[in-house]
Amino acid sequence: MATQTSPSSEAARNRLVRFFGRYSDELEQIRALLQIRLEQLALAYCRRHKLPKEAVLVCTRVKSLNSVLNKLERRGWPDFERPAEVITDLIGARVVCWFVDDCLGMLRYISSSKHLTFESDVEDYITEPKPTGYRAIHLLAWISYDAVQGAQIESDQMLCEIQVRSKLQDAWGDLTHEFHYKAKALGLKDWSYEQRLSEIAERLAEEDLALMAIRDAYQALASRTRSR
Repeated sequence: MATQTSPSSEAARNRLVRFFGRYSDELEQIRALLQIRLEQLALAYCRRHKLPKEAVLVCTRVKSLNSVLNKLERRGWPDFERPAEVITDLIGARVVCWFVDDCLGMLRYISSSKHLTFESDVEDYITEPKPTGYRAIHLLAWISYDAVQGAQIESDQMLCEIQVRSKLQDAWGDLTHEFHYKAKALGLKDWSYEQRLSEIAERLAEEDLALMAIRDAYQALASRTRSR
């Protein structure tokens, strides 16, 4: 039996298709601009702390039309004029740091940027992990850009989601996304599995601390060697 589509959901689908058809190039340009802004901040942070530039990596993406459609369907098709009103991560970025203390350092650099304005309070899942053990820092920020309106250029802003996490936290997130996050989206949940995921995340958090301790020990050793 074919799934029935309500008039409101069909209207929302059509609105999204038109939006992506019209603004996909502009979304890609804003993504590229966000990539540049964050890479500049990462480079400044690495130079300030004498880290190789690979110590903080940035990746960005534009959410696909299918992903947006699926997300709004799960939410029961909320009413909107522009997709950004109900989807805060049309453009998203991930900042991955070698060490967990650099996550807070990068957060301070992002907050100091003149090109990014925080929309709301930062969600710090490193300090207070989710029950599954998920760890990262989430923030919403407006990025300023030049919008093309006909033959004119006008100043505009786009809301973006930025996630900051350590390399080990990123590995845990990538490995669990396919089978855990997508299962939850389908309403599937098993507490015993959630508990095991949390235990794995806790062990990785301990390794994050161990890596920082080894880093600090090597830096102290190098400093003593140079001062001789």
